Amino acid sequence: MSMLDDNWHGPRTPSRNRPHGNLTALRIAVLVLFGILGAQLFRMQIIEGASYAQRSRENHITAQTTLAPRGLIYDRNGDPLVENESEYVATVLPELLPGAADKRYQTFLALERITGKPALEIQAQVDDAFKRKQAFVEIAVTKYLSKEQALTLEESTTDMPGVKLTIKPGRKYVAGAEFSHILGYVGAIYQEEYDALRKDGYTFDDAIGKTGVEASYEKDLRGRRGVTAAEQDAQGRLVQSFETTDPVPGNSLKLAIDAGLQKYVSALLHDSLPELDKKNGDARIAAAVVMSAKTGEVYALVSEPNYDNNLFSQPEKHEAEIQQVATDKEFFPLLSKAFSPAAPGSTFKLVTAAAALETGRITPATTRNVTNTRLEVKLETGELFYLIDWRAHGLVNLYQAIAWSSNHYFFQAACGVLGESKGLGKTFADSATILAYYARQFGLGAATGIDISGENIGTVPDPAWKKRVHAHETAADQDWYYGDTCNMGIGQGDVTATPLQIARMTAAVANGGKLLTPHVATAITGPGGKVIRTIDPEWKQVPVKPQYLADIRRGMHESVGYGAGSLAKGSGMDMAGKTGTAEFIDYKTGKYYEHAWFTGFAPFDDPEVVVTVYFDRGVGGQKAAPVARQIIQYFNEHVKR
Repeated sequence: MSMLDDNWHGPRTPSRNRPHGNLTALRIAVLVLFGILGAQLFRMQIIEGASYAQRSRENHITAQTTLAPRGLIYDRNGDPLVENESEYVATVLPELLPGAADKRYQTFLALERITGKPALEIQAQVDDAFKRKQAFVEIAVTKYLSKEQALTLEESTTDMPGVKLTIKPGRKYVAGAEFSHILGYVGAIYQEEYDALRKDGYTFDDAIGKTGVEASYEKDLRGRRGVTAAEQDAQGRLVQSFETTDPVPGNSLKLAIDAGLQKYVSALLHDSLPELDKKNGDARIAAAVVMSAKTGEVYALVSEPNYDNNLFSQPEKHEAEIQQVATDKEFFPLLSKAFSPAAPGSTFKLVTAAAALETGRITPATTRNVTNTRLEVKLETGELFYLIDWRAHGLVNLYQAIAWSSNHYFFQAACGVLGESKGLGKTFADSATILAYYARQFGLGAATGIDISGENIGTVPDPAWKKRVHAHETAADQDWYYGDTCNMGIGQGDVTATPLQIARMTAAVANGGKLLTPHVATAITGPGGKVIRTIDPEWKQVPVKPQYLADIRRGMHESVGYGAGSLAKGSGMDMAGKTGTAEFIDYKTGKYYEHAWFTGFAPFDDPEVVVTVYFDRGVGGQKAAPVARQIIQYFNEHVKR
């Protein structure tokens, strides 16, 4: 019969074979299991509920940031001037440390064995964090760990809750101390800097550019930090990750600086400090600027002495050395001498010549017969005043006066010779005001605008300036005198300028009147090398007619050809230049010394490069001119344009 047949009922089971006893056992087992489960729930929720709640609270969400690599800096040939290197730091997050005091101190002792930092000092840092209610902020216990220390710490952190190894990007300046004033350095962010920059995403563990292009191009060089959101347990172990944003490296910076030229000029200045001149003795400081006469690109910017900017990358390791550099009151190595003002001496005569030509006070054919080094004039008070020249030049016109740097000729042009001729204006005070105007038009008395901070603007004096700065002194101290104008006309007295300002002024003469803004950077590039933006030339026109600037260039050409600047003349070079020797008094000794200057350009017919050299002691034509010649020779042979 089929199972599908309506009459089939299947086999029947007698009632005595049904499992009544087994069902009862199953019921009892279920009741026992529920009893056990209830007991466990009672223990977990009632008896141990506080403990589990604490463990739940100790599991927490963290947002860890990863600092981005800083952009690199290259010279004009693509040679790296800086490197990024890993900086290993032992850090502690106080809120994750063991709660028990003895266990916490055992952690500090373990850290001491690895890092060498005393446990008591670590404890003091942690206690201070709790007092300031900043236990949630990581503490850098020890910086600059060796790789061996870092490896040991990393292996030990699993047994040290609240402790971890942090790897930060560090900075190494591989180019040498010759570049210290150009590159500058990075350092820890200060409170006032943090307050100003936190809106831009900076945190208190950031490092920022402090000086040099590291500071000027901070926004470009700084990358964008990465963020990892994760859940950690009470021991700081990862429970799960939520989201990760990778750090973005900063952009890189390409400079106009030629590394080979920079090193060559630095060594040349250092070797040239000793002086054979008995009057001046050895020079102590020096500076040189090499820049494009057409674009304002700076090929070399040298200051002697310099300093090791790597000291500031690890300041805690070099406190004594930094203190020594920072407190050197004789040489001030942290200050760029290319940005430091001094009396410009006869290099200023280029401004005097331009002012006298433009106002019609002189023409190139105007002459003066310098038959004696001492010219006596009688002041309105009846007193005698002496105008001093460094040699008896004989009859000189403008070109010869520039070539031989005749003081008497430029006294005649600037302040006039009393009883014989007037100066630039109707009075000697007016003459000074006119001369100051042209000095400012050539960029003196103002920042050049170079893309490095720290410029001193120097001084362009005039009657209003003197009255202002001497306002709290006697009327006699505030008055402007005939001698003030005369001294200013030859770059002496109160007028001061930096080597960079003199180089910029010289470039304006060389290129026909464009007062260029000097710049050391030429381009910003992305991580892949793509050019993001370029630093284009900027300039303004000097209000002097091109033919007058051509007359001045001719005088400079003759100076190198046969005049006071003849030691700048080199084989195969067609150079023009102007010497400067400025007298000054050393107030410590009461003795008079001289500054040595030379500023020039080459080639004469199509000026391409400007070089300005300064020594704090020496004679311009003897000390600075030959150094300028060697710089131009190196430039012509080695620098790619």
